[in-house]
Amino acid sequence: MGMDRPMAVSFDAVGTFLHFAEPVAVTYTRFAAEVGLEATELTMRRRLDLAFQAAPPMLTPPGEDRDAFERRWWLNLAARVYGCALDDKRFTDCFDALFDWFASPKAWRVHEDFGPMLLQLREIDVKLAIISNFDARLYGLLDDMLPGLFDVVALPGECGAQKPQKDIFIWTASRLDVQPERMMHLGDNEAEDVEAALKAGLHALRWQFPLQDAARAKKRLLSYWGLLA
Repeated sequence: MGMDRPMAVSFDAVGTFLHFAEPVAVTYTRFAAEVGLEATELTMRRRLDLAFQAAPPMLTPPGEDRDAFERRWWLNLAARVYGCALDDKRFTDCFDALFDWFASPKAWRVHEDFGPMLLQLREIDVKLAIISNFDARLYGLLDDMLPGLFDVVALPGECGAQKPQKDIFIWTASRLDVQPERMMHLGDNEAEDVEAALKAGLHALRWQFPLQDAARAKKRLLSYWGLLA
């Protein structure tokens, strides 16, 4: 693909470079057992898939508190997954522990080579951003796991749009002070990352940072941007 020298790279987060320490269904089953809720890994996996498919966008309504809205969004999703009433004490205890768990770096893995790769991009003045449909807990995770490496973090609660809406990409490019055509987005979802970014005028590449071959991943990205001979 021919292009001028790149000015910015954006990444999706979960599933692209940010990975769960264990399968989500395992986590939901484990926390359920701690409070006496019945759950199996197979049931949790099926219900999680259905719950995410049916979930509304995580876009905070005007005038509402973002953190409270996002927490309530996850509360409703978890209630559907567990099949519990919102006032079930065992369920609310389980949810509180789950919500805190996924706000902790212990729940996540970032390959050790990803941070150095970002530093190499920054050294040649490439601006870096995150474009994710995750919630505000991502800010704390990035501060703990990849501090100071991203110029912009675009989340639905911040910019009022979410992938695959093109507005979230345009918003990010504007905050980075670059034209969309001078920016590339990398993510693991063909529709939400690649197709959506292209429609917004960005360059795009389907990308899931390969945990088993970080060196090759780093070379591929830097070569794609013309940063390696």
